[in-house]
Amino acid sequence: MACPTGAADRSLFTPYFKYLLEGSIQYLSEDDALGGSKHKKKKTKLVDVQVEQKDKLLGLKLWNLRALVLKSLHQCFLYDNDQKILDSSNFQVLLKPIVSQFVVEPPKSVESVLDAPSIEEVDETIILCLGQMAVTARTDVLWKPLNHEVLMQTRSDEVRPKMLGLKVIRYMVQHLKEEYVVLVPETIPFLGELLEDVELPVKTLSQEILKEMETLSGESLQQYL
Repeated sequence: MACPTGAADRSLFTPYFKYLLEGSIQYLSEDDALGGSKHKKKKTKLVDVQVEQKDKLLGLKLWNLRALVLKSLHQCFLYDNDQKILDSSNFQVLLKPIVSQFVVEPPKSVESVLDAPSIEEVDETIILCLGQMAVTARTDVLWKPLNHEVLMQTRSDEVRPKMLGLKVIRYMVQHLKEEYVVLVPETIPFLGELLEDVELPVKTLSQEILKEMETLSGESLQQYL
């Protein structure tokens, strides 16, 4: 009879994940060049062809692979009790590739494929991954760049990055608790902007986070908005 692997046993395997970090970062960063090309007003035919080729890479296989990478990273952070993987250097290297998933366009066919992870499932994995990344880091020296990168995504014109950013911030507030107070001064101006957003879900979630932050700080934060 097989026994489920315990948390202590899983932590033994975590250090070996370092051999997979380079590949993980590569797959999460696969379309960086594509993201830059899409927004150019003038493009040569050669660039158009390159963009089309990159677009094909953002199909179901890459979507599935990224979902697996994010789940693996989350589990790695969860059991990295001694920070053998998530030291300062690896934290900085991993941060932007993970946050970049906020703006990755899901394949158009993702909802029609039975075994493909849904957008909601991938979004939840992103939130858990970054949230656990903050918890495992255990220092505001690393929380600050994470908090900043996530907050910057909330200035997107799209709703999905805004909601993802807010949900990661809420995770940090709820799990870091009083330790998050050191990050409140930077977060407040972003919440002020989001409280005026035209999308109701964005405004509602911003209000909820503001209330939680006020509970942690023990004072009203309205005057700082």
